[in-house]
Amino acid sequence: MEQALQGVKVIDFSQWLPGQYCGMVLADFGADVVKVERPGGDPNRAFAPQLAPGQSSWNLALNRNKRGLTLQLKTPEGRAVLRRLLEEADVFLEGFRPGYLESLGLGWETVRAWNPRLIYCSITGFGQTGKYCHKPAHDLNIVGLAGLDFLTDGGQPAVSEVQVSAIGAGLNAVTAISLALLARERTGQGQRLDISLYNTALSMQIVSAASVLGCRVTGDVPFGRRAHYYDVYRAKDGRYVSLGTIEPKFWGRFCDAAGLPELKDRQYDFAREQEITAKLKAVIATRTRDEWVALTGGGDGCVTPVCSLDEALDSDLTAQSGMLETRREDLGEVTYMKPAIRLSGTPGQIRFRAPAVGEHTEDILRDLGYTEADLAMFREKGAI
Repeated sequence: MEQALQGVKVIDFSQWLPGQYCGMVLADFGADVVKVERPGGDPNRAFAPQLAPGQSSWNLALNRNKRGLTLQLKTPEGRAVLRRLLEEADVFLEGFRPGYLESLGLGWETVRAWNPRLIYCSITGFGQTGKYCHKPAHDLNIVGLAGLDFLTDGGQPAVSEVQVSAIGAGLNAVTAISLALLARERTGQGQRLDISLYNTALSMQIVSAASVLGCRVTGDVPFGRRAHYYDVYRAKDGRYVSLGTIEPKFWGRFCDAAGLPELKDRQYDFAREQEITAKLKAVIATRTRDEWVALTGGGDGCVTPVCSLDEALDSDLTAQSGMLETRREDLGEVTYMKPAIRLSGTPGQIRFRAPAVGEHTEDILRDLGYTEADLAMFREKGAI
């Protein structure tokens, strides 16, 4: 089957979620992604749960459809192999702090002299410049710095299971690489891509930021994301319902179903926000979550259950989405999350599992023209 990125060669030299997710998406849509790891493999191979030694669920999820190569870049032989890979590649994906690859002779200026068509994509916490660029940080640090922890508008920080800035940066990297590949069709030249988790976290708040910045001009109070008609409420059984009744027709239907007709004309009565919210909390606490969903039309009025991830994965909605695929691999059954992007002519697909550490090292080196004597020398010197 024809795939969108068929024929594109990617060297994935990332170790953590943003780069690995980006490489996964590129591989799902047909790119030949070579996952380069140090001997021993990336740190996330040791995470729990382990489906096989060195094959954590994390690793299997993010490195499917990639071929695996080990290189020790502290050896000149290892650096020489990476150079040969980059001379033939279309995309180089890396996630190290600025300066590290330059210290190994693998910086952008050096590499583009070897291959002017190469797209060199760097994903870092704070970008390539500025006083923060060398600081270490993970998603939890980034979302805190960017204002994303205050998801409840109530002054209490919340920690999300979703690594928002990391996944977002991975998707931004996919977009940037796609744009750069398209631009190269016209210019014949590669370019440097600078993807920052911090900039990603800020950009994902574009509507909230617009409100805050606008209110600085007008003197209004920022509305925030929550209102009495757009919030999450606790039901009688301790579970929650999402009340997303932005449109007046949905708000009116909910008020009728809840026995609160007096609130139908007070949807935008923000002067009595606390009073109305308290009344809604009291009423919603009289029925269970599922009773409320049934009472309000099973979600037809933007009243829906708040599900745990276990419930969501087992739901009819997920089954109908076709997002999960269970495959029989040589290490047992593995259930994958399929690509969310749907293309009718060149769809993404899961072709093979994530590689074991260095599983394809020798095949990849032979493809580059190295001999059996070269492979023996590399092993002796600890380069692979």
